[in-house]
Amino acid sequence: MSFLGAKSIFDQTLQDLYIEDESERKSVAFLLLEDGFGISKMDIILNKSVMIDELLLEEYVERINRQEPIQQIVGFTYFASRKFKVDKNVLIPRPETEELISIIKSLQLDQPAILDIGTGSGCLAISLALELINSEVWALDISEGALKVAMENAKSLKASVKFLHEDILKEKSTEVNLKRFDLIVSNPPYIRNLEKSQMKANVIDYEPHLALFVENDNPLIFYKRIADLGIEQLNKDGLILAEINSYLGEETRQLFEKKGYEQVEILKDFYGKDRFVKAKKGLV
Repeated sequence: MSFLGAKSIFDQTLQDLYIEDESERKSVAFLLLEDGFGISKMDIILNKSVMIDELLLEEYVERINRQEPIQQIVGFTYFASRKFKVDKNVLIPRPETEELISIIKSLQLDQPAILDIGTGSGCLAISLALELINSEVWALDISEGALKVAMENAKSLKASVKFLHEDILKEKSTEVNLKRFDLIVSNPPYIRNLEKSQMKANVIDYEPHLALFVENDNPLIFYKRIADLGIEQLNKDGLILAEINSYLGEETRQLFEKKGYEQVEILKDFYGKDRFVKAKKGLV
């Protein structure tokens, strides 16, 4: 441990990061120093003398240079202005997914019962439990490792969520079968294996493939199951809101319409990409 000037630490970190794009390199350096060591941008501007573990910083920089996500290195990320633990067992929540929270809040649901399928870090379920007054939130995941992370996040954020270990492609437990919901929300696996070549190493090498990829010949397998679950377990006028593959927006819309859902919409994200499907349970 050493006392060093924050500006000199920042400059050395920049020099050691093997990132070609200068703005990205600076962004990563700021994130690493602030989230990993509590050194703020103001500390750097003022060249404040700060305590730093130089060996640990060197280790973190090496891991970044191996393209390990910085969120996994520091052990957390922010979602909907809240701090969530992340590790190799869960997807790192993306800013685009945060839009689901705003969309759901705009529905002004009254004391809704909500099911989150494939909860991962619990970011959606926990955020909804905290932001929707008197909501009852259930969350499922096939991964025991992911559920452990989600439960830790719920505890640290003081959110009431019922977590269950379930594989939705198989028979559901009696406990889940007996429950009825007003809203099903999900960010399921939807990236086809053929799309792997378009993805960065920091995703391919470090995030759980179980939560990312589907077979090329059945890319909507989870949406088919979610649609069937909705028919079985949504209350009258219940809704499904799920993140989708932007390449398969029309196919996803048609799937829900064929299953008997009404007012099926594909909603775009802030990049203008097809990002979510919204569907209302019909008279089926």
